[in-house]
Amino acid sequence: MSDAASRPVVRIPALLFSVAVVGGLIGFSWEHAVYRGSDSHQEWSPPELDTDVEVSSRAWVRTPAEEAILQRALVHFPPYPNATRPEALAADYLGPGAPMAVAWFSTPDTPARVLEHYTQALLAKGLPVLHQRQGEKGGYVGYWSPATEEVRLVSTLAQGGETLVFVSSGQVGAMLQRAAAVPDWVPVPGELAEARTVNFNLEGASHHVVAGQLTASSPTEAARRYGDLFRERGWSVGPSVPVAPDGVAFEVLKESASGRAVLRGHSPGPGVEVQLTLLRRSVAP
Repeated sequence: MSDAASRPVVRIPALLFSVAVVGGLIGFSWEHAVYRGSDSHQEWSPPELDTDVEVSSRAWVRTPAEEAILQRALVHFPPYPNATRPEALAADYLGPGAPMAVAWFSTPDTPARVLEHYTQALLAKGLPVLHQRQGEKGGYVGYWSPATEEVRLVSTLAQGGETLVFVSSGQVGAMLQRAAAVPDWVPVPGELAEARTVNFNLEGASHHVVAGQLTASSPTEAARRYGDLFRERGWSVGPSVPVAPDGVAFEVLKESASGRAVLRGHSPGPGVEVQLTLLRRSVAP
């Protein structure tokens, strides 16, 4: 699929995936990693854009605002070989105090190959690597900059026979510290410990991420109990499916809201980690 053809189609799902990646950081203890010795001198200069690009991909001209987003997002990573021209996706959609810039491109390479490429690039620069893989469909790799308190990520998503790659840089610390209550309509176990919640307001929809820990002997047991809670609240619950590593997931649906619950064994220690992501579309009166 050409860059020009995929541009309008990719914006909405890509934006939601980028938001979900940021939400995923809630369930990933990146704040406990050791970042000593990392400074701005270990980062890359801005990559050269528009090199070796086919004329067909120049069907539109970037605006100054798009160029600024690309500069903010791409400056921290080297260009990926065998990829389309990077384009701006979104900026500063996480609310005040959490600046964020996201660019995207596509490649015929698999998500695993893209993630491995950037993992090795970060390790070669001596940077501490944060990563999570979601099976063959995607995942992310990146690092945290102590100088600017930014999280820099390369996120991948397999879609339509190609891999969509989202490069982002943003200060999510303030967002994670911001008090956020779980909406009343979201089913959450009363015994959920260390609960963390972030709510995003998007155009025509809202996105909610809830994470925490449950006392259970296994993810399967926790998923059964959590699924029963959804059913009691009138939700439709899909079958539980295995997810790597050591987890299960199930889909949920009720009227204009849909989402996915992922439950994994807590490491280190007993218990089960829970992450619920929900998208609620606005309904016209």
